[in-house]
Amino acid sequence: RIARRGLRLRGLPLFSLGEPWQDVADGSGRLALRLFEPRYVELARRALPPRGEGRFGYWEGAPRAGSAGVLAQVEDFSWPRGREGAGPVLVTARAARRFRILAVRGEEVAPGLPPLLVASVQLLAEEDLMRGFGREAWDFWMREEAGGGVPRRRLDGVAAGTQLIAKRGAPIFESPDSWSASGAVLPGARVVAAGPPRVVEGYLMVPVAPAGAVELTLFSPEGAPAPGAEEGGLPSEEDVRAVLESLQTRTVSAGDGEAHGRRRGRGKGRH
Repeated sequence: RIARRGLRLRGLPLFSLGEPWQDVADGSGRLALRLFEPRYVELARRALPPRGEGRFGYWEGAPRAGSAGVLAQVEDFSWPRGREGAGPVLVTARAARRFRILAVRGEEVAPGLPPLLVASVQLLAEEDLMRGFGREAWDFWMREEAGGGVPRRRLDGVAAGTQLIAKRGAPIFESPDSWSASGAVLPGARVVAAGPPRVVEGYLMVPVAPAGAVELTLFSPEGAPAPGAEEGGLPSEEDVRAVLESLQTRTVSAGDGEAHGRRRGRGKGRH
């Protein structure tokens, strides 16, 4: 296979801004954070030296088994007035490796507040995919086929009246802010968005008509390209070759500068 599987990590604390890494990182690919929520201050306590090894997970889709993410390596951090464990904490991190979530659990940090998510992950050995078009093909797979987040063009295309097609069986929640399911749809079923998506605890929730809400990563807006690979696994060599050929054709016509410019971070480091 072109892509091989790598090392497993357990007990990796997770963080997310609800968007793919490259959409929130700065032009150098780094992410600047000011962590103040109790769960993320706890993440810093676990991840930063001397207790941790200076790494945490950034998940790009829904925090569930099979979703993709990035192993973030901390390059710089500071606690307020030197008081370790007291928030907020300033952290700068870079993307180190890709991973796939194997299992995830929530750990209570403070009563009544959102839990800290902790995962077992499998790092993805990307030696064969980190050069030239291979990297672009792998990014294409991780973001569009393997549940690694919803591309920005799909977010921009979802508004009131947009038809959403279920990629698999999916629950209908009572509202975007509720985790109580009021029903479900089968694969291929259509629902109509009643408004644009928004991030709720890291999930991309879309209100639907006449009532309820769905999670966007389980649906494709009408007219979006259908996934071209089998659910639940890494891409086959045929899948990656097809993407490579598409990327090569696009770049020959558009020029290398334009193709690579589209993949740069948008300079949106969060503080």
